[in-house]
Amino acid sequence: MEAYPQETGGILGGQGNSIMAVLPIANKEFLDPNKKYGLVGEDFERGHLFLQKHGMEFLGVYHTHPKGIAYPSEQDLAHNFRYLFIVGLRDQYNPEFAAYQVVKKTAVPEAIRVISDKGFTVVDIATGKPKMSDNLPEKEMAELKQMLSDYLNRKLTYKKDIPVNWDSSTFSTKA
Repeated sequence: MEAYPQETGGILGGQGNSIMAVLPIANKEFLDPNKKYGLVGEDFERGHLFLQKHGMEFLGVYHTHPKGIAYPSEQDLAHNFRYLFIVGLRDQYNPEFAAYQVVKKTAVPEAIRVISDKGFTVVDIATGKPKMSDNLPEKEMAELKQMLSDYLNRKLTYKKDIPVNWDSSTFSTKA
């Protein structure tokens, strides 16, 4: 949860009652992102277009409660979504996940059944190729995981090169 302690979330899509797509969306709440998760109209439009393109329907919104439990707040219920999916991070190392159907602004718990992804291949929709971890040698995957861990724990640093023949009109992407 790289956004922790801020709330984070996104849109869930699928078919019937099976979640098949998780679309993370950055929190647009700027006043108090540690206590609220906000989406804008364009987020929903892009999400719905993505789901439609891939033959899926909108199932609901998921978001985190960084210091709380996996239960909808009054604000969550006020948004009139049919389903809410909440990840409670009261203990961020043991997250709780819960699903609710919203009936007349009341949260009705829904049973969650996890289906094994064995036999499925996760595909990058942009390239049509299997996810990177299926294609990298084990050593490279371990190095990538270590780099990500270092980055998330703020241990990763980059050496900055001194610009060569630089003047104020030169643009360089070399950091």
